[in-house]
Amino acid sequence: MKLLYLDTETTGLTDNSAIVQIAGAIEIDGEVVEWFNIRCKPHVGADISENALQTIGLTLEELNKEQSPADALKELESIFSKYVDRYDKNDKLIMICHNYPFDFRMLFNFYNRLNNKYMGSFLDFKLNVCTLNLIRSLQVIGILPILENNKLETWCKHFNVKLENAHDALEDIRATREVYLNIAKLLKKS
Repeated sequence: MKLLYLDTETTGLTDNSAIVQIAGAIEIDGEVVEWFNIRCKPHVGADISENALQTIGLTLEELNKEQSPADALKELESIFSKYVDRYDKNDKLIMICHNYPFDFRMLFNFYNRLNNKYMGSFLDFKLNVCTLNLIRSLQVIGILPILENNKLETWCKHFNVKLENAHDALEDIRATREVYLNIAKLLKKS
């Protein structure tokens, strides 16, 4: 099985917000074969929230020194191409994110903004895991406790997962993977 743990950092929450960081891990049959951390400047005309910039800890000036979104997408697809045959409909990465709908939507918009309609060449659109929704489901059936909230940081504390710099996509995705593995262990025991 080919898994893609993925997290994005953006300039806001709207559909016109820009991805400025994409980080992830590609795991094949239980072994991480690659970690990646891609940064780029916002696209022209992007919605940019001051709160989002504060959250990610970067200024617009710092972001504008990064590579173009087009170059970032080329870098991302070159990584995906190492592990997936884009022409084989059965050879795709299964995305795992803490808030899958958000990261998927932002990545989908990123591709579309660059006139690239081939995100599905690399990703399985039918099969994915949202650790946030998984946690909520397990809370409902009593396998996981109801905590103060379901933020990644809160679940990291619960599972004793180290998270030093929340809202850095690479740190977040390392933590997401560890939270997911802890949940998987619980489920296997159940």
